[in-house]
Amino acid sequence: MVGHTGGALSKDAFDTLVNLLLSFLQLPGEILDEILSEIDSHDHLASFTLASKACARLASPRHTQYRIIRVRHSMPDMWAHLARRKDLARNIREVHICDRRNYSAPDIYPTKLVEEVDLAPQNAEESIRVMNLTDALRSMSMLHTFTWASSQDRIRPATHRSYEALILAAVRNKTSLKHVGLDGRFGIYADSVNIDTKSIGYPAWTYSNLTSLYLYGDGWIKPSNIAHVRRMLERSPHLEHLELPLEFRSFEECRFPRLKRLKLFLQSGATSAIDQSRAEFLHNHPTLEELYWFPIGMVSFSSECLPSLKVLKSSRQVLESIESQTVRRPLECLDVMSVDAEMLIRLQSLDRDALKKLRLHNLGDIEDMQHLAQLFPSITWLSLPSHHLPPGGILPLPISRTTWLALLPKFRNLEIFRGQGIWDSVKRRKEYMHLVIQQLALICPNLRELDHCDFYERRHAYKRIVIIRETEKRGR
Repeated sequence: MVGHTGGALSKDAFDTLVNLLLSFLQLPGEILDEILSEIDSHDHLASFTLASKACARLASPRHTQYRIIRVRHSMPDMWAHLARRKDLARNIREVHICDRRNYSAPDIYPTKLVEEVDLAPQNAEESIRVMNLTDALRSMSMLHTFTWASSQDRIRPATHRSYEALILAAVRNKTSLKHVGLDGRFGIYADSVNIDTKSIGYPAWTYSNLTSLYLYGDGWIKPSNIAHVRRMLERSPHLEHLELPLEFRSFEECRFPRLKRLKLFLQSGATSAIDQSRAEFLHNHPTLEELYWFPIGMVSFSSECLPSLKVLKSSRQVLESIESQTVRRPLECLDVMSVDAEMLIRLQSLDRDALKKLRLHNLGDIEDMQHLAQLFPSITWLSLPSHHLPPGGILPLPISRTTWLALLPKFRNLEIFRGQGIWDSVKRRKEYMHLVIQQLALICPNLRELDHCDFYERRHAYKRIVIIRETEKRGR
């Protein structure tokens, strides 16, 4: 038997574990159920079910199907079931009400314990469905994550604004709630601060003590809502992750001493006048480790800004602005527009051993890429375009198959390669690509994944080619 640390357990240790499990299973059923209710992770529950048939009966489906809800449709039967079975609903930790067009992850919802009574036709009537949904949410005493996305233009999150308020109100007083994401036309009908002077009329304004907050949609930057959103942010002073429209005013006045991840996105439109205030915000938050921000115009800030930065998705000017001779940033992931290998080689502020993930949108001299592979030996994830601009060239040229086969092995730790460059070099012919994959598997010993040429429309991404080696097969 293999132990948790990867080593083989001795017979005595194995016997001890078996005796402990048998003693555990002799506890009263109510106590066992309470113990299992404290397990957050679905993976840990799945491992528990594999220990024995008795463990499987205890955890599945009563716990394994009641940790995460992710649905794209109205699901009236499921909400009726959860409203009726509060003993099961209380164990749910995450609820994700997704946009119908979001196929980025599979739907997850309970099925095995749904009974005939939950399938009543009247449960599909919207007012009853919303009542069941809110009853179920109120029963989720351990809920820590709630996201709701309805990003289609001109369509409200709920069929009536009172339903929107009821659903949002059902989770606002939960002390366990730490992560909230709202994407769509939320807050459009909220009263202005002149009427709702304490910012308590719209349920979302009162969410507090969050560590993650994601707000997408025009309602968050509506002039009459700015003061409300500002108070909403003030009620969660220990935010670690924040995603907010770039146009949100008074942003530079906010302070989040624990902020690690910030994403600012253009919701509707703005001018370059807002760039400097965003730069001031960054200067005031040295704890930031991840930044996703594309300034509208030119921006400048102290080169000592963002000393802890690990992930950057931005424009070239931001990377140039933080270039410093004194601060070496532990950047692990770079995705910066208009940056090429030559510029990365010149930068002095990067910890070259830290960089693991790199996306380049422009390629110049191939020799620069070979030099970059030597200077940044820890790169495991790489995305490159199909063309490069040779020295003295005017137009970009396609990269040949021979060049790819010579370049990629230079990245000694490469595991994942993204892009259509190799496919383009073989004219997208699968029989030739098959031979190239075989060659890459030999000369890139750590390579395990490439992009396919077929694009998966529903997930807005290319399909994947996974390389499974004989040693991995034997390990399984």
